[in-house]
Amino acid sequence: MKYIVIGLGSLGREIANYQTKIGNEVIGVDINMRQVEAIKSNIAGAICLDSTDQEAINALPIKEVDAIFITYGKDFGISVQTVALLKSLGAARMIVRTISSIHETVLRSIGVKEIMTPERDFAAMYVAQTILGDRALQWDRITDTHHLYKMKTPEVLIDQSVETINLEENFNIRLVAIERLIEGKNLLGMTQKRYEVINHITNDILIQANDLLLVFGKTEDLRKLASL
Repeated sequence: MKYIVIGLGSLGREIANYQTKIGNEVIGVDINMRQVEAIKSNIAGAICLDSTDQEAINALPIKEVDAIFITYGKDFGISVQTVALLKSLGAARMIVRTISSIHETVLRSIGVKEIMTPERDFAAMYVAQTILGDRALQWDRITDTHHLYKMKTPEVLIDQSVETINLEENFNIRLVAIERLIEGKNLLGMTQKRYEVINHITNDILIQANDLLLVFGKTEDLRKLASL
């Protein structure tokens, strides 16, 4: 996956570093050169520019990324201006941090569908890590009893085939997809490792050490898998 993170304060840095850690490609953007310098060696690329300047922001690969995070935490006006500008330039998906209920109302009124409230969203991640420990990377509740998790591969499953591990039979868990680390060119033309999704799961696929598993099941069954 490819992302742009606009605003490299504490939240923006956390998002950029986390997405890079799990194999996604991230370009960070901030008007403050110190923020750019602090993170540029950790992610695919970091650019110093004013996100409310149309000419400057038009240089970004807006239509080539899967989503754009706008993480400003103090300036309501800059956040709204940035969103409006990105929308006019054809950004397909924006995930925007809100700092108040009024801010959220304004964002929704101009068509923002994905709102990020750090306190609430990080609380959800805390729940996931309580269940799966450090293996938990992403978490979605499907029902009160069933969840969808992205998790690191337990060591005992490495080099085992999908048929051998048989998650449905042994754990009552469905393996939905595998994200596998590969090497390729990033948006800036540099060689970088990234994750490729395998969504057609066949019995002969061997689980590899750096694979991320997208699994679906009951909380108690997922906890058993994570404890391996």
